[in-house]
Amino acid sequence: MSYPQEDPDLQKHQSSLPTELPAGVSAEDARRMGELANEDRRPSTRRVYRSKWRGFVSFCDERDAEPLPASPEMVGNYLSKRAEEVSLSTIRQDVAAIRWMHERHGAEDPTDHAGVGRILDGINQTSDRTPKKKQAVLTKHVRAMVETLPLEEPDEDAGPAARATYFRALRDRAIILVGYAGAFRRAELATIDAEDVSLNADGMEVHVPKTKTEPRTIGINFARNADFCPVRTLREWLNAAGIEEGPVFRAVPRSAEIAADEQAKAITGKTVRNVIGDAAEAAGLDRKTVAGHSLRRGHLTQGALNGAELNRLMKQAGHADPRTTAEYVEDTKRMETNTSRDLGL
Repeated sequence: MSYPQEDPDLQKHQSSLPTELPAGVSAEDARRMGELANEDRRPSTRRVYRSKWRGFVSFCDERDAEPLPASPEMVGNYLSKRAEEVSLSTIRQDVAAIRWMHERHGAEDPTDHAGVGRILDGINQTSDRTPKKKQAVLTKHVRAMVETLPLEEPDEDAGPAARATYFRALRDRAIILVGYAGAFRRAELATIDAEDVSLNADGMEVHVPKTKTEPRTIGINFARNADFCPVRTLREWLNAAGIEEGPVFRAVPRSAEIAADEQAKAITGKTVRNVIGDAAEAAGLDRKTVAGHSLRRGHLTQGALNGAELNRLMKQAGHADPRTTAEYVEDTKRMETNTSRDLGL
């Protein structure tokens, strides 16, 4: 089954796809079915798959080969080259993207070929499958990171560069503290809109419509120390930048002229990662072990250390499976729960 697709990644290769509709299926029927078929994955998953697919298309174009339908030999060649550069989990995403693109266009799946399967088995056997977890950034680290930011307000006659540095520090402080307090994924944090935030007597609620699992609304309380309060620092950033609607976190150019609400675009997850990495490095942490996920991992780790219940941590993080949250708790409590102390040595 194949439906007309509006896919910019396939424009060069559209001639290889079937275009005739079977009897009993009108163009309107195909359009309606195509719209539903295009929703077969979550938006975040589709973005990842399209990015992976573009990499495969470029590989094929360089070799004057057809990416859709692709031959099993070309897929095997691509995966073997990728195995020299990326992790096993990334290889699996590459395979899923190639399979998805072929299936959604009614083409035979080359990843199902026995030869490709043997290559994947070889990659699986020879790859380093030891998970490399990023460091959990705890409360003491978060405070140290915030303290490195240049938060001294410049004089009224200061130039745009000084004002831009100050505005960026206000924004970055809010990114770090809100990200940590909310246990946000970096993509979730980057795309928060002002309309998603509602203040109340205890702090604020943040609605997260774009997430890997289900949309959720989480609460963030006022902190005792105003300098490290996610609610107060977010409000200070919004007031300084004149933000009333649209993306909460947006670019701060050298001119210090922050985009108006109707023109603003949200920062990306990459910007969040860079903000966290820069502040972590300035605070004396190893940048190689700190990433955008470190704030989220740190929230769950610090919460578990301080006695937060598993169900509360799970709800805050938006985990669909309690076992995912339990892994953080188990890692945190390992020295308390291991049985070596019971051996009588």
